[in-house]
This record gives sequence, structure tokens and C-alpha cells, in this order.
Amino acid sequence: MTTIVAEERRSPTPVREVDDDLRRTIAELILDGAADDELTHALSEATSVPVEILAREIAIARSSPYLAGTERLRNRLGKWAWILQNRARLLARTSNASAVPAVNAITPTRFYSELYVGHRPAIIHGLFDHWPAREKWSLDYVAGKLGDQPVQLQWDRSRDPSYESNSSRHRASKPFSEIAERLRSSEPSNDFYVTANNRDENREAFAPLLEDIGEIPGILERGGARSGFIWIGPRGTITPWHHDLTNNLLVQFVGRKRVRLVASHDTPLMRNHHHCYSLWKTDDLRPGPATPGKPPVLECTIGPGDALFLPVGWWHHVEGLDQTIGMSFTAFAWNNDFYSDYHSHGRL
Repeated sequence: MTTIVAEERRSPTPVREVDDDLRRTIAELILDGAADDELTHALSEATSVPVEILAREIAIARSSPYLAGTERLRNRLGKWAWILQNRARLLARTSNASAVPAVNAITPTRFYSELYVGHRPAIIHGLFDHWPAREKWSLDYVAGKLGDQPVQLQWDRSRDPSYESNSSRHRASKPFSEIAERLRSSEPSNDFYVTANNRDENREAFAPLLEDIGEIPGILERGGARSGFIWIGPRGTITPWHHDLTNNLLVQFVGRKRVRLVASHDTPLMRNHHHCYSLWKTDDLRPGPATPGKPPVLECTIGPGDALFLPVGWWHHVEGLDQTIGMSFTAFAWNNDFYSDYHSHGRL
């Protein structure tokens, strides 16, 4: 290490110090299977560290017994990925492998046996047509109910590429009349959005709206719809690739949303760098079959009256095609606690 520091000091231009953060990056990339030459040149372009110093650090890492000790863990993870991909290959042969099926007025028995336990998404029609909100809710109706009531939302998202994982930094309170004025613009925007992350703070403000929400007997627990999450946004809102820690029912009252989905068994291909988020961008994963290094992607569009069941762990990307008002629900009649055993938050 002394030699490396000395060479850095003799360099004609300032270079980044080889610190533990960079060494950790080297170790992670080695474990991901990167070849030495590829790793050296990629890191040299991304940092100011000379190639020869990086090559020496990589050689040190390769010879480390600590790094060698992780090989067994890497092989174990590789076996888990193999098992998941076996499931992917089998499901690829089913009739609805390439599309999200649509069903009408599904019974609770069929919902739980085919979708909940079957771990498959579906668009469900006729599930909440009896709710007053189905006919009443519009932007003008909601604006009339809320008036100048302060509402918390995600604000100023455009300046932050990681706005979703940094959602706590984008919370702001605005009179709903001001939000409604922006929503009436025909210009697309991803800068502001009332989301599930604002549910607790908006509980009192949205209470009058929840009077228009009914029941879905046998599918949601009694009163469960009242604990749902309200989503209100302009055309152009994007919720980037992520997965949830529960099963979700996404319902649409106003406008359309385009939803892209990747099955949970394809998680090894989802570049899951942090918590439940993916490094894939909007244009990176297009609908269609698997391609080298990328999973198969399903796509559907939901509009007013549609409910989309999103199984726990399924990756999804949601884009508002119009000004939208919707809700999501997690209070199912069956146990939906899949988050208590989730221990990766803050460690991945």
C-alpha cells in the first residue's frame, strides 16, 4: 500500500486516493464476474486512479483470503438463481406467460387460488363498480371536496434522478387548490405527485374522499378499503422499477396508467442495487421476451374501473398516460405480512 501511495504522489496530475470505498467497489465487481481488464479500464474511466494502480489493487483483491472466502456464498447464490430461472422457464410455457390476463368479476375463491397463491398478476374488471367513487371522482370533484386544505405530496422530483428512493426528501405541503391548478395543465410532468408515501400525513385531509369507498367482500378485509393509499398526479408521472413487500391491488378512477412488470423469479436480472429498487431506467426494459442480460417484460394499460393485482415481489414500472386518480390497497382478507421477514433494507 505504501508503494501505491508513493506512486500517486509522483503522478503529474492529482489522482483519487485508493480508499476503502473504491476497494469495496472492486470486490463487488469481481464477485459479479467482471474480468480484470474490463474492471481496470471501466474504473479508470470512472475515477482518476491510473490503470497500473487499479491493476495492482485488483491483484491484491484477487489474492485476498477474505474475498476467496465469499466464493462459496457466490456459488450458493448462483444455485438460488438457477432454481428461480427453472421456474421462469416453466412458466414461460404457460398460455398467459407473455401478457397480463384480464378477468371479470372474479370470486374470492378464484382470486386467492389463481392469483394470490398462484403469484400471478391480472387486471380485474367489475371489482369496485358499486363504489360511489367510481362515478363521483374527478379532478373537479376532489378539488371541490378538499378546497384549500393542505395536502402533502412529492414535490420537485425532476432535479433528483433518485427521487423515488429519496422520497422523504421531496415531501412538501401545498393547498390542494394549488395542486389542482397544476394538474389541469395538459403538459406532462414528473415533478409532483401525491403518492402512497404521503398517506399518513394526508389521512385527515382525505377523510371526506374515503366516504366514497366501499367494500370488496372476501378479497379485502372488512373496512380494508378505507385504509388504502390515494395517488393523484399529472400526465407523465413515473414510478420507476421497484418491487413491493406486500401484495397490492391498484385501482383506477381517473385516467390511464401503463404498467410494465417483471416476475419476481427474474430478480437476478433486475440490477437490484438498493432495497427494492432497480438500476434499470424507463427505456432500458421494453415489453417482450428475454434478451441477453435482461428479463422478459409484460405490459398492460389500466383505465377507469380497472383493478390490477400486483403480487408481492413482482417488479413494476408505472407511467401516467393521463392526469390520474387512483388508489392501492394492501389490507387483503388473507395474511399479507411478507415484510416482517424482509431483512435486506439498509443492507443491500
